[in-house]
Amino acid sequence: KRQDGAVAMEMQPLKSAEGGDSGDTQGTRPRGGPKKEKSVLQAKLTQLAVQIGKAGLAMSAVTVIILVLYFVIETFVVQGRPWVAECAPVYVQYWVKFFIIGVTVLVVAVPEGLPLAVTISLAYSVK
Repeated sequence: KRQDGAVAMEMQPLKSAEGGDSGDTQGTRPRGGPKKEKSVLQAKLTQLAVQIGKAGLAMSAVTVIILVLYFVIETFVVQGRPWVAECAPVYVQYWVKFFIIGVTVLVVAVPEGLPLAVTISLAYSVK
């Protein structure tokens, strides 16, 4: 107690922006309670979803590479056009278009593959 009768309190600085100690959350579980164990089906679905994501990424990369190679071979080898510096922005537009097509393949592959993963996992789990 201080002389004026007020109680002195010790103030400690906050360690995180949320207002709590960030060290307290390390090694502890979230507020939701104990960690739920994954079932065999959930584990297989997760594994299959990761595989589908990797396959979609690979296919989108292959798509971009094939489109770029096709454009370069068709333009500069078959048609015999020389590289013109003034046309570089046009070439870049084509390459950006090919990249966008690759991203589209990736974005479509993952959500469309997840129902397939569920169907395959259910078929194998029933056996």
